[in-house]
Amino acid sequence: MDIKRISVIGLGQMGTSLATVLLKVGYEVTGFDLVENQIANLVPLGLKPAKCPKDTAGNADLFILSLPNWEAVLNVTEGEEGILAGARPGQIIIDTSTVLPWETKPMADRLALRGIEWMDVPISGTAEQVRVGNMVFMAAGKESAYAQIKPVLDKISKKTVYVGKNGDGAMLKLIVNQIFYLNQASAIEGFVHGLKAGINPEAMLEVLNSSEVAASALIATRGEHMLQGNFVKKGPIRLALTTTSCILESAKRLGVMLPMLALYQQFFFQAHYNGWDDLDQTVVMKIYEQMARVERKNLNHED
Repeated sequence: MDIKRISVIGLGQMGTSLATVLLKVGYEVTGFDLVENQIANLVPLGLKPAKCPKDTAGNADLFILSLPNWEAVLNVTEGEEGILAGARPGQIIIDTSTVLPWETKPMADRLALRGIEWMDVPISGTAEQVRVGNMVFMAAGKESAYAQIKPVLDKISKKTVYVGKNGDGAMLKLIVNQIFYLNQASAIEGFVHGLKAGINPEAMLEVLNSSEVAASALIATRGEHMLQGNFVKKGPIRLALTTTSCILESAKRLGVMLPMLALYQQFFFQAHYNGWDDLDQTVVMKIYEQMARVERKNLNHED
């Protein structure tokens, strides 16, 4: 099947970026989101608006879901006005949401009975990276379905990797996020240590970005903002809490110890208790600063 018509459901930061790049490379894209403004913002780019997930199903060859949690995925897919209410055999649904592997596998089994392919295809990358095609897709499901979606994903990403059976993509996404959070914690601790010692922030950032042993994508993309105290939402605290809980639940089921991540999650909880849910996850740097009694008059902190 040559995929030409794509429905994107969930037009938050990531879904909007996905819809935008798909439109740019020439696909016919239909979109739906509970927030009407999210749809309206994309109409000038060529997006066809839908009234509900069912409304996106008619001519779609492929569905891409970008949703906040598994409850939303279930509602969009199997709800009263969900995709299945208007779907037909031969269509493919890929879920880019961060979900638990043992939740997505049964979904694939249920949809297979209706002749519909389900794949978990999470993304390694931020919404900003998606807009410029600098992300990696982790695709899991039937290889025959993967062969059909790969040309689409390759057009909008730097790499598409087939990782195995249904659920393996969702599992690998948890591992990617686990390592990302620990990299984040390491960068924050290093920044605060350097600031407490009186190191020039610009010099510190220049050295870290140039260092082969300490450089990271996080420092390159967010380091300057972090050192300025600019914690504009990119990956909000509430998302970090949900994701770390998924990671720790997986580790519990598998009998794997994750002591460092469990500790770092407490900083996300404290940020939540402080009312910082809508700020970027790196806002936990403020907690480290408070504990270290770092005072920086040049920073634009919002308490």
